[in-house]
Amino acid sequence: MNKLGTLRLGITVLLALGGTACNDDDDVTGSRGSLASIDVDAPSFAQSGVEFGVEIEAANVGLSNIRTGRVAITFESPLVPAAVDASAGTSASISGSSVTWDLNTLDANTRSRLQVRVLGTLAPGENSRSARIRAELTGQGISAGDAVATDFVTITP
Repeated sequence: MNKLGTLRLGITVLLALGGTACNDDDDVTGSRGSLASIDVDAPSFAQSGVEFGVEIEAANVGLSNIRTGRVAITFESPLVPAAVDASAGTSASISGSSVTWDLNTLDANTRSRLQVRVLGTLAPGENSRSARIRAELTGQGISAGDAVATDFVTITP
């Protein structure tokens, strides 16, 4: 394939991947041969006082590894993370309404997942309430704010 054809193919791939970044629950960013993606998948609705699951996925679809990868996840009130289950080779910890997920090195063309059990509890007499879950991926060459994904859950009585 000639250089022009390779350039066209590369632009097409980047545009296709960039289109996925338009959703509020995922984001894609590129840096030095790596192409990182972060995604938050939460249910649209959850019942007050009943735990539910949220899945966070970090992916590297580029050619270079992402080193010192870390995902900071924040849960708006009334959401509180209760338990975490991280992919092999990664670790996660809960501190208040936040989860820190250490990816270490996210190899080229791989993905890792984090399962979070979450509890949302409405105040007595409170009607439905929407709360945001925000995940931000940082790492070598990926600055704060470059890869951010959010999703919203409505807590119902």
